[in-house]
Amino acid sequence: MSRPPAKPVLSVATRAVLSLVVGLIAGGLVGVLVDATLGVLVGIGTAAAVFVVTGWATLWPLDAASTRATVQRENFRPRVAEVVVAAIALSGLVAIVALLVTGRSDHKDAGAAAALLGSFAVWAALHLTYATQYAAQFYGDPGDEPGGIDWNADEAPAYRDFFYFSYNLGMTYQVSDTSVSSQQIRSVVLRHCLLSYVFGTLILATAINLVVGIVSG
Repeated sequence: MSRPPAKPVLSVATRAVLSLVVGLIAGGLVGVLVDATLGVLVGIGTAAAVFVVTGWATLWPLDAASTRATVQRENFRPRVAEVVVAAIALSGLVAIVALLVTGRSDHKDAGAAAALLGSFAVWAALHLTYATQYAAQFYGDPGDEPGGIDWNADEAPAYRDFFYFSYNLGMTYQVSDTSVSSQQIRSVVLRHCLLSYVFGTLILATAINLVVGIVSG
């Protein structure tokens, strides 16, 4: 007799709220005790990092059956989620760069480091969310036949496979050893790659600013 699929400890809504609360607390403490600009940077980075860590810890252990059950239980709305996450991620990254460039702080080195780490955390959160979207697109609604991505394997994909697919796109802007057969998923991949390119450019600019600040400081 097979076991029922294990449920994840934290739903996506719970993880999002937890990340926001921890980010507000961390940013507020740093803002009050150290510096307001640094506090905003720390808050954004902390919220994104908590979302990524809890997401990976929750979803990575799930097998294919649990992944499919989780996708269908979350009642995921891909288009709405993509717009919301892209807007939040871009806003967070733009805020990081703007604060780093225009902020007046006595803790410039710490601010630059927080901005760089925050940029990577927001980047990782973006691709984590796209991974869950690809899982939702692949498995669809209850009763639908899974498909849209050819994994070149007999076993059904788990969340870790969608992590591989999503982060590979985020770093190389292309698929590797998988094939996309769904027009709908291809359109998501295109938007994902374009957004990843923007992120890569902004993160590179932040890293250059950090190096210049250290050298000239």
